[in-house]
Amino acid sequence: MTVTLEPSGGLLHGALVMQDRETDSYWSIMTGDVIAGKLKGTRLKEIPVASKMQWKDWVKKYPNTLVLSVNGREDVPYNPYTDYFRSSEGFRGLQARDQRLESKAPIFAFEWQGEKVAIPFKVFEGGHTFHIKDTEVFLYRPKKAAIFYSTQAFQSPNGFEKRDGQWYEKHTGCRFNPDAGRFEGGEKPCQVKPFPGIDTFWYNWSLTNPNTHLLTR
Repeated sequence: MTVTLEPSGGLLHGALVMQDRETDSYWSIMTGDVIAGKLKGTRLKEIPVASKMQWKDWVKKYPNTLVLSVNGREDVPYNPYTDYFRSSEGFRGLQARDQRLESKAPIFAFEWQGEKVAIPFKVFEGGHTFHIKDTEVFLYRPKKAAIFYSTQAFQSPNGFEKRDGQWYEKHTGCRFNPDAGRFEGGEKPCQVKPFPGIDTFWYNWSLTNPNTHLLTR
């Protein structure tokens, strides 16, 4: 079944949600679960293919992009995020109850084999590897990258290593190209796959996932 999700414009049961038009169900952004409506108990299948960036960067890559209009408009007369980023509070005044990080600390978060995990951006600037149960994960953000830059996340059965300032997949020699957002080249075929997760703020994730394992170096 395919559903069309759109912002609901608010909170439901304390969670940031999306609403689908077909069934009038409400989906938690942080968990992918339906928390109210006809499809309650259903879960979205996560596909790690999205790329988040500012419009100025997107249009350089794809100058012929079509822009969807909302009520006949293709732009907004002001930046709706200005006040949000100036404030220490989250959406509609929300604050994290878990004090291990500041409420609006940016994190990369995910669920893997039943465990909820969060990693602060500052931990993997320039690239870093993590062992998540039986999986080795490589996360990358440029140093001092803007909040709008998408975390690049990968997994490989071979693992990763850093040589001469560059990251490689072990045994294949495939080199990480941060501009292209992929591992390429190598003496053997690359076995790197995208790793699913979400860039968000600590309050968003921790309020919905209170038993999160927080990873640091």
